[in-house]
Amino acid sequence: MTTWLTRLTLDSSRGDVREELRNAVAMHRRVMSLFPDLPGIEEARHHLGVLHRVEQGERWAVLMVQSNKEATPEQLPDGYATDSASRNIEPLLDALAHGRRLSYRCDASPVRRPGHTTRELYKNLPRVVALHGRHADEWWYRRAGLAGLKIHTHLSHPLDAAVGRRGKGNGTQKVRHHRVRFEGTAEIIDPDALRAAMTGGIGRGQAYGCGLLTIAPLRTGEESPATSLRQRANS
Repeated sequence: MTTWLTRLTLDSSRGDVREELRNAVAMHRRVMSLFPDLPGIEEARHHLGVLHRVEQGERWAVLMVQSNKEATPEQLPDGYATDSASRNIEPLLDALAHGRRLSYRCDASPVRRPGHTTRELYKNLPRVVALHGRHADEWWYRRAGLAGLKIHTHLSHPLDAAVGRRGKGNGTQKVRHHRVRFEGTAEIIDPDALRAAMTGGIGRGQAYGCGLLTIAPLRTGEESPATSLRQRANS
C-alpha cells in the first residue's frame, strides 16, 4: 500500500480558510473533501489512513495531509490553496533502519485517563485529564518509545486546543482536544514500530489534526532540533 504526503499552502486571507483554521470539525470535513470517492467521513478516514496537521504562522498556513490514496486538491474551492504538492513517502518508510537518526514533529493530544480509584477519591475529576509541561513531555517520551524512537533532543510547544461541534440540530456534540507540538531529534530503535506509528497515528484526536508524525533524515552533524526542524519546517 502506498503512503502519500500532500502539502497545501492555504490562502489565509480567505474567510472560509480562517474559519476552518479555527474550527477543527470544519477542517476535518475539508480534509476529507480531498477524497471524494468514499462515502461516510469517519469510515473513509480510517479506510484511507487519513491524518493531517496544520502549520500556522501569523500570515501563512500550511496543511499537511497523509493518506494511503493520493489526495485531489482539485476538489478544493478555487483559490483555497495557493500551492500544493504530493509525494509518495513509501521509499522513506521502506528506508527506516535501526540506528538511523532523524528529526521529528508531531502535534499530539497528551492526556491521562484516571482510574476508578482516583476518580472516586477526586469526585470532580474529568474522565480525561489534559497533561501539561513536564507531564506532557513524559507522555511523549513514553509514546515515542512505543513508536520505535529513542529521543535525543526535544522541544515542546503548547498549541490552541482543536475545537468545534459535530452533529446536527439538537444532537450536536462539542469537540475539544488538548494539543502540544513535540519536535526534536531521535534515533530509530524499532523500524517496524515507527512505520506503524507513522501510518496509524499517535494518540487521540486524529480526525482533528492530532497524531501525524513526520520525520526527516538528519545530515551529519545536524543535532539541534531548532536548526533541523526549521530547515525542514514541513517535513
